[in-house]
Amino acid sequence: MNARTTSNPTLPNLRFGDSGDAVRVLQRLLLNNRYSVKLDGSFGAVTETAVKAFQNQRNLLADGIVGSRTWRELIQ
Repeated sequence: MNARTTSNPTLPNLRFGDSGDAVRVLQRLLLNNRYSVKLDGSFGAVTETAVKAFQNQRNLLADGIVGSRTWRELIQ
């Protein structure tokens, strides 16, 4: 997994091209928030689009990068 570290080591920064278990967690959270993504552990175009839509809905910077603020909103 090509993940960048956040203040919580279990929640790495994620972006397009990343893959692995953390991306699966992200995708599960997106599914729980009613975003249609494939639960495949690959941060591709569909996951990126869903992340940007989620960020926009929550008034976050819609850059498609899942950092601490996006994780926090997803988990709430």
